[in-house]
Amino acid sequence: MGFVRVGVRFRILLCCLERTGVIALDTAKTDSTRSDAPSGRAPTASPAVLNVLSIDVEDWYQLVGDQLAGGGVPRPEVLERQMDRILDLLARHECRATFFCLGKSLQHCPQIVQRIADSGHEVASHGWGHEVIQRIGLDRFRADLARSLEWLSDLLGRPVRGYRAPAFSVTPEQLEGFFDICFEAGLHYDSSVFPIRGRRYGIDDHPIGPTVVRERGDRRLVELPLATVCWLGRRWAMGGGGYWRLFPRRIIQAAVARINAEGRPVITYFHPYEFDDRRLRAARATGAHTLRSARCGIKQNLGRRSVYKKLDAILTRYRFGAMEDYLKYVENV
Repeated sequence: MGFVRVGVRFRILLCCLERTGVIALDTAKTDSTRSDAPSGRAPTASPAVLNVLSIDVEDWYQLVGDQLAGGGVPRPEVLERQMDRILDLLARHECRATFFCLGKSLQHCPQIVQRIADSGHEVASHGWGHEVIQRIGLDRFRADLARSLEWLSDLLGRPVRGYRAPAFSVTPEQLEGFFDICFEAGLHYDSSVFPIRGRRYGIDDHPIGPTVVRERGDRRLVELPLATVCWLGRRWAMGGGGYWRLFPRRIIQAAVARINAEGRPVITYFHPYEFDDRRLRAARATGAHTLRSARCGIKQNLGRRSVYKKLDAILTRYRFGAMEDYLKYVENV
């Protein structure tokens, strides 16, 4: 419930400041004291920013069942319905996206991965088992990544070049070893760092913009951290997911404008369940009506139906593309 508490407080404060005429989300004020202290170097900057749209493709019912009941049953028919809405929205806007695919969920419906690729989008890895890296350690992470990359590459007939960790779960202490493993696996980029101070995840002192974290010869690994804005001396998450469910559309639009004015791309993340036009029912994932399933249902449905309209509006006003599009773009401007 961490992001819910933060989001509610932030939303109330922003609305109060808007009504009193105080708020501006001033684009002239940047997070320069922190973004200019990278552990690596930034890719070539661009005056006309291409933002990044990404989806973590996973089966909500399966993962909720794993979390609350110790074992979830896949619902591939639900995942396919959710993907229909996402792909139709992107086709209408002629927008490419990166889809981070979870092996555990998609092994039951590999046709979804093929459909993503056939629709012209980028396929990347979300790992295999959706295991939190800070719990399983780097050795098990290496095996999980290898299994996912091999499965996706065999399915598509070509290498996969990007990765995102489940729940942004790499810790500051693991980060250097994590980057080594990603680089050794042949990845071109990672998008696992959320540069905020969070209760469950976040690396608060990481650069807020794209950064080259490994380089050898003509190969490099770029970290593409999720979007944040700095306001009132704090970094606020604006990358999508639960944050977009809670924040009003005008605040999201102001944040996108501010980040772009600073020369940074807005790097987003969403999930298929956030585009489902039907209510999510955690009890169906666990097989029982319990207090935990009720709390989960309330949390996961809160503000969820607003995400489709918010993203629709943002895609109308701003340029978005896939992760690989952004990396090619910054090298050619």
